[in-house]
Amino acid sequence: MAEPGPAATPSSGDRLRQGMAHQEAGRLREAAEAYAAVLEDEPDNADAWHLLATIEITRGNHDPALVMIEKAMALRPGRAVFHHNRAFIHGALGHLEQSLADYREAIRLDPKYAEAYFNLSGATKFAAGEPALSAIEAQLAAGGLSQRDRCFLHFAAGKICDDIGECERAFAHFSAGNEAKGVRYDLAANRALFERIAAVFDEALFRKRAGQGAGQGAGQGGAQGAASERPIFVVGMPRSGTTLVEQIIASHPAAHGAGELPDLPSIVGALPGFAEPKGTPYPDCLPGLPAAALRGLGEAYLRRLADLAPEAARVVDKAPLNGPHLGLIALMLPGARIVHCRRDAMDTCLSCYFQNFAKGQHYSFDLSILGGFCRDYAALMDHWHRVLPTPIYSLDYERLVADPEREIPPLIAHCGLDWDEACLAPHRTERPVGTASRWQVRQPVYRSSVRRSERYAAHLAPLRAALGPLADR
Repeated sequence: MAEPGPAATPSSGDRLRQGMAHQEAGRLREAAEAYAAVLEDEPDNADAWHLLATIEITRGNHDPALVMIEKAMALRPGRAVFHHNRAFIHGALGHLEQSLADYREAIRLDPKYAEAYFNLSGATKFAAGEPALSAIEAQLAAGGLSQRDRCFLHFAAGKICDDIGECERAFAHFSAGNEAKGVRYDLAANRALFERIAAVFDEALFRKRAGQGAGQGAGQGGAQGAASERPIFVVGMPRSGTTLVEQIIASHPAAHGAGELPDLPSIVGALPGFAEPKGTPYPDCLPGLPAAALRGLGEAYLRRLADLAPEAARVVDKAPLNGPHLGLIALMLPGARIVHCRRDAMDTCLSCYFQNFAKGQHYSFDLSILGGFCRDYAALMDHWHRVLPTPIYSLDYERLVADPEREIPPLIAHCGLDWDEACLAPHRTERPVGTASRWQVRQPVYRSSVRRSERYAAHLAPLRAALGPLADR
């Protein structure tokens, strides 16, 4: 989603800039209040309407965002950024043709709009002769681009070349895009964190916590948390099929797909304040965390789900990297259902390397680091399978796409739901999808991504070495 342009008038400029500063810092309520204050004085301020729309996009409220951005477009036609951000909304809502048309219009209005080329590249599957590719490569050849724009353009060109089967050209662009991203990742520090999580969340901790919470209900292992079957956590490496699995479950009339909720990472960040002694960092704070704190945090999370979907019997949180926190989930929400998505490690990592993640996932921009992260993640998931009192349902992407009619019914049963035929046609389900897979989940289940890495094998030696035995699982 593109950032807004400058304010239209000096009188509104300070408040708009203040709102944008709040928005950049994640203070969405304060940002929305600043934009609303502008509109009180200037109800025809197109920038304020547009900025309010971007707040609603971030909140996942795509229908009101569409109304707001179209108000801005009516007030000031012909702005590329407005078309670009409306394209994002249309894509999230499943309006694929409208999304594609808006991205192309943004590029027509601003032929050097690098982010629009990038988002266009993810909005469809391209055929040979796509004119955007020559326009992108001409800009790259001309030079004078910012690092950010260079990154966007290389990833866009890589995606188009991959679609049309030009693998050498595609990989060259993706490599250049990853380099232009310019991020660094401390793999050793993350490995130490994962190892510490496994050491703290051992069988003894779960036995101790279960004993302390005895008598709180059958089927919950005597756990101390907030017992409810409403939460479903879909975890796995990014690009392992988590969005597809969420869409399948959300196709059930009793389930709601909430997308990648930020709540669990926020809870993890708050835990040191509840521990005894206070300030003990996660995960070492867990042994000193009072049972009442676990229960209270679980109840707060359940209230959030109830606010999101009050009528749904099940709500899916599909933030993939909640996987490292499954131990906390098992203690805090002992009735939660967990689905672990697995996919061929080489294919998963290649798909991550080919994705320009907007936030986080900094491990994904270097093949060796990416392989090391995936290996460490798999080791932690193996630990959870050994010690977690909450059952984990493992779902292999390759088996799912090869035989959805066989694989989907037991998935739905694991979620505690009666069978419904709608789950076999997830592409027909109308719900907002804001992740990078929003185009793919609108298609019937397909198999073309299986063994995708084989086409790029000549370039993947660093990845294979970093994955070790996991590369051949």
